[in-house]
Amino acid sequence: MVVVDINMVTRINRRSSSSLSMLYITLTLITLLVDLAYCSVTCGLGIKSVGGTVPSGDIVLEYGSGVPLEITCILQSDTIIVQNLFRERIDSNNKTKFPSHRIVFYKNAEIVPSQYVTIVNSTAALLRIPNPPAGRNTYYCTLLLDYELRQNDSYANSDGDHSSTTLSSDSSTLPPVQPATTSSTTDGSHQLGSLLGVCLNTVYVGYKPEIIRNFTCISENWVNLRCNWSTSENPIRTTYKLLFRLPGRAGGRIFINCPTDSDIRDNNCYWDFYTKPMYRQAYEFYDFRLNGQNALGNVSTFFNFHHYANIIPASPINITVIEKTESSVMFKWSVGTMTNFPRDLIHKIEYKSQWDSNPEQWHSVNISDECNAPILSNKTNSFLYDMNCQERDNDFYYFNVTGLKYPFTHYDFRIYVRSSLARGEDKWSLPGCITLKTKSSIPKRPPRSDLGIFDCITSRTDKTKRDIFIYWQRIDDSEKCGDSFEYRAYYTSNIMPNETTIHYSNEIYESYAKFQGLNTSVGYNFTVYSSNNQGLSTDYSTIYVPSESESKNLRNIPFFDTYILDFCWLLGLEKPILLTKIVFDQQGVFELSWKNAGTTKLSTADEDNYYTLFWCENVKGHPHQCNGYVNWTHVPGSEFRYNVTILNYNVKNHYQFAISANSRRLLSNETNCYHKNNSNSSGMVWESCTIQNNISIKIYYFCSL
Repeated sequence: MVVVDINMVTRINRRSSSSLSMLYITLTLITLLVDLAYCSVTCGLGIKSVGGTVPSGDIVLEYGSGVPLEITCILQSDTIIVQNLFRERIDSNNKTKFPSHRIVFYKNAEIVPSQYVTIVNSTAALLRIPNPPAGRNTYYCTLLLDYELRQNDSYANSDGDHSSTTLSSDSSTLPPVQPATTSSTTDGSHQLGSLLGVCLNTVYVGYKPEIIRNFTCISENWVNLRCNWSTSENPIRTTYKLLFRLPGRAGGRIFINCPTDSDIRDNNCYWDFYTKPMYRQAYEFYDFRLNGQNALGNVSTFFNFHHYANIIPASPINITVIEKTESSVMFKWSVGTMTNFPRDLIHKIEYKSQWDSNPEQWHSVNISDECNAPILSNKTNSFLYDMNCQERDNDFYYFNVTGLKYPFTHYDFRIYVRSSLARGEDKWSLPGCITLKTKSSIPKRPPRSDLGIFDCITSRTDKTKRDIFIYWQRIDDSEKCGDSFEYRAYYTSNIMPNETTIHYSNEIYESYAKFQGLNTSVGYNFTVYSSNNQGLSTDYSTIYVPSESESKNLRNIPFFDTYILDFCWLLGLEKPILLTKIVFDQQGVFELSWKNAGTTKLSTADEDNYYTLFWCENVKGHPHQCNGYVNWTHVPGSEFRYNVTILNYNVKNHYQFAISANSRRLLSNETNCYHKNNSNSSGMVWESCTIQNNISIKIYYFCSL
């Protein structure tokens, strides 16, 4: 391997021409040169060889410049091997063969086709490739020994004519070449044992240094600076050196080097307070010059760098909760080194709660530096600030996040900071994070209820007594808002004048309450609250359960009796007597059908008659009381069949269905609340028959009457 100093690299600046006359002149000059100096041509200092190449060492060419690759391989005629070849000039066909006819060129491991090689004289051959392709390749000059080329394999005519075949001047790539083999079965092939290496050249075909356009610099937390750039692939070794100067500074015309040679090695440069030269924190602007250099030339690129617009701060630190309520949090935090930054900082706060449906989605808070005067809280002696208003003192920033949706809830907060001069989302700091829990409050609302959402079971031993079950749709966990959550259900009675007694349920669960031993001749108005350790929900739900006489005898009450109508209301639909459920598949689709004992009374302008279909998700099936999530839908009184599709269907659970017949008087003041004075209901009739209709069209009945 020939190693040469970069200053010894030969530059080829000749222009190629397809003209035969120009090629002939070139060959003549090479011939004269070879004839005059052939005895002094060697492959390199200290290398024993039978010849050498001109030019020697590495060759560097600019791609697309039109300069061809030319290498002349010259044999030393005074060596014993070459002299012996002169004695064996006549081949088996009585044609003269000079030693130069035995010269073979290789490109890496492949033979160069003979069309690119010309015999110059008896001891020299010229390799000429117009417009060589970009890349780094090694070209070898070798000599064939003890082997006769067939006539078709000769690089020139047998008479030793020094003329050459004219090559296409616009050829930029080599035609297919033949790999070296161990047999002589193809044209130009040879036995490896018959080769003698003469010399080699490493050829670089590439480009001049390019102007750098993707130069970037980033300061981390205003304590260091790192600049990076990338370059295009170039077969020619190219180096870049970065220098900087500080505008307006004394001696600012002098460019200063990178502290290390990382700019040359890795295309980057780094400064901090310990490098020499050190990081210049106080300067808002830098002037950079990036010098590129290779064997083909030099190029310089200049950059005016806005230092303060390219700082990425560290995460905010010392994040503290000063005060919090059920819907707001006052934060305090600091920014460390960036506290003394001479330009404004911008902050961003993001948060999410444990109840958010999309855990990847964060809510953003818009922060402003303009604030109203702080308001002193008498309760905490701390300052409360307006929404979207940020304050600061010498060491800390303050912000009150308001409008949080959920009390008694875990929230994750992230606080970011960046320079006010920065542009783009990539200049934000990493977040400073904190997790907290908002304060508790009373529940947001009571459980949802509906007309007819009750069930009455008459005692078997005392027909004047009954157990009443009232149901509701439980609230979401996010609405419970505190510890010790429960539902409270009760009714009131006036046993003594001006004295109201509250009667709580005997049993209460997540979705229903049970009242035992109530009188069948009395209608009851039940109240249901949500409750936790902070108190009862502001609103409540009411469920009216009529007496047995109201349910059975209303159709016999004269319609014109105004007093009766104010006391109770006519039931327009008969109580359903049979509810059948058909299960079609496992996708949560059910068909419900029902019957009643009498005729149907349609709705009128002042009366709404309808059915309510209830369903409840339960771990156990009927006849167990359903303690799961209860939902319902209203169906016109003229219908006797309805399909229900349950969302989020769980194949492992049971779904119990019930139906109630309801009648509601439409009041002129549009106050259509469910109350005993304007509505009535049969109560819930649970499913009594289930038909399993599977995909094999086999129908199974599970009925109980």
